[in-house]
Amino acid sequence: MSKARPSPIDIVGITLGTIVLIVVIASVALIAHGHGSVNQWRGLDMRRWWAPERFQPFQNRRLREEKDEQVSGNFATIEIRNIAGEIDIHGGTGDCINVHSVKSAMFPAAMENLTVGIEKRGDRLLVEERHEIGFLMSAGVVSLNITLPRSIRTIEAHSVSGSITVHDVPIGISQNLNTISGPVSTVNTGNLDISSTSGSVQFTFGGDRLNAHTVSGSIEGQIESLGQGGTATLRSVSGSVDIEAYDGLNAFVSLSSMSGAVSCGFPLTVAVQRRNSLEGKIGEGSSRVDVATTSGTIAIRKM
Repeated sequence: MSKARPSPIDIVGITLGTIVLIVVIASVALIAHGHGSVNQWRGLDMRRWWAPERFQPFQNRRLREEKDEQVSGNFATIEIRNIAGEIDIHGGTGDCINVHSVKSAMFPAAMENLTVGIEKRGDRLLVEERHEIGFLMSAGVVSLNITLPRSIRTIEAHSVSGSITVHDVPIGISQNLNTISGPVSTVNTGNLDISSTSGSVQFTFGGDRLNAHTVSGSIEGQIESLGQGGTATLRSVSGSVDIEAYDGLNAFVSLSSMSGAVSCGFPLTVAVQRRNSLEGKIGEGSSRVDVATTSGTIAIRKM
């Protein structure tokens, strides 16, 4: 009777068993050797080794660097580009643009990889977060605090996952503000394009053209004026839209929601009225206000 040949599983089991045996013998020999006696192993306080303070979160050890830079020039437009930090923009009394940056990172290499670029392009100034391409690209964060002179006529600010705030600026500055996952807030705007994918949007507007968009955030704003023939377009997917407008608003109004209530606090000459939609004229309807959302409510009322 011939002897059964071992199966592949048997061969693997024998091999693993042999490896384990070799490791155990080597460990015993190492402990017995002068470099690692049994007494040394017994003297090791494992509770101290695994103490929480030895493994503090890296956030508690973040490096931080602040810097102020003044840029002189007769700039009409400022463009700011950032990734994850906050953008704060406000007016000042000086003739220069002041850029206050706060960089933070978990280790020195990431700090060195993160810079703030300031570039003059005629009457436009570009301020942007810059990284060398590589695995350190997202390891640092910079927040930007920008002080503007009165010569600025246009503000453009773009972020990926940070908030954008504009405050204390002169009335009538055109603004283009957008982020993906942060809130956006601004005041005293002229023409305005403002958007956030998953954050809220707030504004006070007084110009000829308004575009406000969100996906999952609410829209709250004040329309302080809207030029004759001007347009205000507001869109949200799952957020509500709540607008206050000046008493003299003169516009054709279209409000539409798939599953939310709509309301208008102005006297309205109704053209279309359904359960979740309303169209009509306020006054002579010389401008247009168009508001739509999928699952949120819509309300327009007097200031």
